[in-house]
Order: sequence, then C-alpha cells, then structure tokens
Amino acid sequence: KQWYQRRVRAWENGVKSMRPGERAMFYCMPEKCLGYTKLSKTLRDMHKKKKDKDAVITKSCCGNQSTGYCDLDKLTGQSLIFEFDLLSVEQPGEYSKQIWTMTSDEKRLLVVELKEKGNKEFKEKNYDAAEQHYAKAIGTLEQLALKEQPNSEEWNIIEDMKVPLLLNYSQVMICKEEYATAVTHLNTVLKRDPRNIKGLYRRATAQGGCWNVQEAKDDWNLLAEVDPSQKSLVTKRLQELDNKVKQKEAEDRQKL
Repeated sequence: KQWYQRRVRAWENGVKSMRPGERAMFYCMPEKCLGYTKLSKTLRDMHKKKKDKDAVITKSCCGNQSTGYCDLDKLTGQSLIFEFDLLSVEQPGEYSKQIWTMTSDEKRLLVVELKEKGNKEFKEKNYDAAEQHYAKAIGTLEQLALKEQPNSEEWNIIEDMKVPLLLNYSQVMICKEEYATAVTHLNTVLKRDPRNIKGLYRRATAQGGCWNVQEAKDDWNLLAEVDPSQKSLVTKRLQELDNKVKQKEAEDRQKL
C-alpha cells in the first residue's frame, strides 16, 4: 500500500506508450509528478539504512515539509524530465519480486523453493544451476539474519537453516573440483556444528583435493572419532590419500 500511494502516475502513463528496448524521455508538469520526491526520499532512506543499520534519517534545513534532502526539496512543485529504458514487459503472474522487497515470511518460502530447485538440478548434474540456487538461498538467509540480534533465538534458527544449504553448496563445489571454495564454506558449517558428519566428510574430501594432506587426515580421523561406524570407510579413504601422495611424489621425482 505504501508503494502504491507513492507511485508517480506520470511514469505509468509514459511507460504504457513504450515498447521493449525503447528509450524515451517524458516532460512532466508539476501536478503529474507529485509523488516523485516522496518516492525518492523513501529509496534514499532505505539505502542509507542498508549501508548503516544505525543511521539516523535527519531533516534538512528546508522547513517542516522537508523530505530531509535539500536537492529533493528544490524539485517540489517543479516540472521534471524523466528518461526511461524499457528492458522488458512481464505479463500478470510472470513478475518475480526482488528479494529486498519481500517480507520475512516471503523470504523463508523463497529459501525452501530455491533449495528444492537446487536439489533437482544437482540430481540432474546441472551443477552451475544448482550452485546459483543454493547461493541465492544462502544470501536470502543472510539478509534475514541481518535483521536479528546476533545470538538471539531467531538469529540462531536462521543460522541453523544455513547449515544444510552450505553443505549442499559445498558438495556442488567438490563436484566442480573447486575444493578451496568448498573448504571455506565447510569451515563455516563446522564452526557452527563441529561434529557435523557430512561437514567433516566433505571437508576431508575437499582438503584432499587441495592437497592439504595433514588437514585432510585430521578431518578423516575426527570423523571416525565422532561416528565410529565410519571407521572402515575412513581407513579406506586414508589409504587412498596415502596412495595419491606417493603417486604425486613419484611423478614429481620423474620431472626432476
């Protein structure tokens, strides 16, 4: 409702006359663009608060009817010229909200949707697409967390929600052989949950891919300690790692 009330009717009328790919300029009489200064003030205030959560939006020196920005105050009651590029036209039902315009509940629903899309793409081995979905879901949760007091109950719930997404994202990175990126995100998982079995398994794998041999061995051994049922698997992986190290050392000697 707030955005509807602050819309600029001249923009709507002008854009309706355009075609996709067209650039146009519109000269608007004062009575046709009364909402512009209020809309611009709202966007500036939002940007200021986004950059600094503790920002205080102050009034300017231009009187009680001030927007808080002197340059905007000077535009009040003036004819204005607007320039638009019409990039595309979306039909009803096709429009997707930008994340920053969503409510917290809408963002939570989006996270679930993105995770499901990421899982589907991963199963089909479309790793680039899966990466994009998981990354967007993680970013959405990080936006939600910014609104909460660190270590509060709600903040902890959001941080816990990030764990499976980080695990999935890291698995994609391993499949793409981007092991260092996987290690970075798995460090975040294991900082949150040091005994996470999937986290230890995947970080051990990624450390091996980075040739961080000792770090890989440490993670494999910790996995066996956390989950004794994994001991036989850990023994196998450690042997494979030792064999790869010996093979690499032999190849390096041949190069010399």
